[in-house]
Amino acid sequence: MRYIILTLISLLMLSRVVAQQDMSLDEAIATMLERSYALRSQQHVVDAAYNDMRATRGLRWPKIDVVGSYTLFQRSVDIELGGAKGVVTTSLESLIKEGVANGMLSSGVASLITQGLTPITSADWRYTLQKRSFGVIGATVTIPIYAGGRINIANRVAKDEHEAARWSLNAAESHLLSELVERYFGVILAREVVAVRNEVAKAVAQHLADAKAMEEEGVVAHSVVTYLEYRLAEAIGDLSEAESRSVVAQRALNSIVGGSDVNPTDRIFLCNNIQDVDYYRDEAIKLNPLLQEAKIGERVAAEGVKLARAALLPEVVAMGGGAVYSYQLSDMVPRWMVGLGVNITLFDGLSTIRRVQAAKSRAESVQEMVKNAQDNLMLLIDKEYYTLVDALNDASSSERAIEFAKSYYNAIKEGFVEGITSGAELMDACAELAASRVEYLNAAYRSCIALVRLLEASGLSNTFNEYRTYGRIIDIE
Repeated sequence: MRYIILTLISLLMLSRVVAQQDMSLDEAIATMLERSYALRSQQHVVDAAYNDMRATRGLRWPKIDVVGSYTLFQRSVDIELGGAKGVVTTSLESLIKEGVANGMLSSGVASLITQGLTPITSADWRYTLQKRSFGVIGATVTIPIYAGGRINIANRVAKDEHEAARWSLNAAESHLLSELVERYFGVILAREVVAVRNEVAKAVAQHLADAKAMEEEGVVAHSVVTYLEYRLAEAIGDLSEAESRSVVAQRALNSIVGGSDVNPTDRIFLCNNIQDVDYYRDEAIKLNPLLQEAKIGERVAAEGVKLARAALLPEVVAMGGGAVYSYQLSDMVPRWMVGLGVNITLFDGLSTIRRVQAAKSRAESVQEMVKNAQDNLMLLIDKEYYTLVDALNDASSSERAIEFAKSYYNAIKEGFVEGITSGAELMDACAELAASRVEYLNAAYRSCIALVRLLEASGLSNTFNEYRTYGRIIDIE
């Protein structure tokens, strides 16, 4: 029955591998970067910051607007000259009458003059300045001459924000790489542990078969067979637990890659070719994306102080405009204009001064945050570096432990077959060999994870493949 269980577990493991898609670590990284929604989202943030930077550059250029309007007044705008008309008419009539009375004008001449003035005196003496409805299509131009440094500050801030967005994208990529390495090699580790547990179970099953044969020959007591049956059940339980962990590790890997059922084809490696811790600390100050983003935030906060101070300075613009087309617009209205505009705030309730003080406080707060972030980063690098060193040392010790455990197990195995050693000693030797192999795998895995996290903290995630090239593929056969 136990042999059937072991065979079924082995077939299950084989069927899972066959159904999967083979992927090297590089292929898994490329697939993850292509399918990651988080990276796509961050890339859109970078694109938005780039377009904002380009838009801010336009503040230096003239602003040209085309405007159109149609207006309907309550009534036309007129100048009424009816009173002047009455005075003129009365005066002319009096002059003509006096001229005729004094003999200066004959009645015929007076009649002719009266007839000639009739069109003037009978006309409507009202002048329309602007008709009731009119429309205008025009263009206006505004050119900034002096803005107290506001435009330069806006351009620098936009450039810094674009750079910060790119560093944020870099940080997201580095973090995803670390997560992928952890899950990718986690699957490999889980499978190796399953293989070790499977070998142990098979070895115990074989020892149990040998013990039963020896019992029939009277070499060992029945208690030895019972003990080995107990250890076989224990080995099968360990194998089942390892298989469960392998399934969980596989699902985690599939999730980060984008849903593909990945079969890792690379192996866990050990790389002893690492630099001194100061190297990674120095590189982190220059390349860690989160620290660089924080430093950019410090520069932006300093620009905020300058921007607040710029509100105390005047703004000067040149402006002009002209009518391109008009409908029923009065001829008395000018068709174009040019001029200069100046805006100076003399008093605003001290709000500008208070904003300058607030900007200074924010800048000082950001400075302290950057210092704290740098200190924490140095601690993180120290932690990951010495975790890596410890893992490499553990791997070296485990490698030697495997050699000893192998020779000891082989000696105990021969003694058991000859009836010299007990079943308990054999199982202890078998368990010790399995434990040393698993510890070696775990130490190698811890070194890979510590290495990729150290490189992430140092801003050197893109060099992970170089360390793989220098590394040594582990083998526990």
